[in-house]
Amino acid sequence: MDVIDEWEGGIVRRYKRGDQVTARSDIGGINVPDVPAGAVGTVVETTLTGRPKKIHFALETPWGPKRFDVGVHRRHVELD
Repeated sequence: MDVIDEWEGGIVRRYKRGDQVTARSDIGGINVPDVPAGAVGTVVETTLTGRPKKIHFALETPWGPKRFDVGVHRRHVELD
C-alpha cells in the first residue's frame, strides 16, 4: 500500500514482516556486521507505522555463511 507522506512530499511504502528488501548502501558499524550494498534480506520487525526496524540477512563470506538481524532505517533498504 502506498501512502502520501506530507513531510517529505513523496510516496512512502509500508513494509510488513516477510517482505524482501535490498540494501541500498553498505550497512555496518561497531556492533553491526557488515552488509554490502545490494544484499537481499527479509523484514523481521517493523514499527507501528510500517517502517522497517530489523532485517534478517543471510550472507556468504570467506569464513562461511553468516545469518544475523540488523536494525535499519528505511533509507538503508528498499522493497523488491
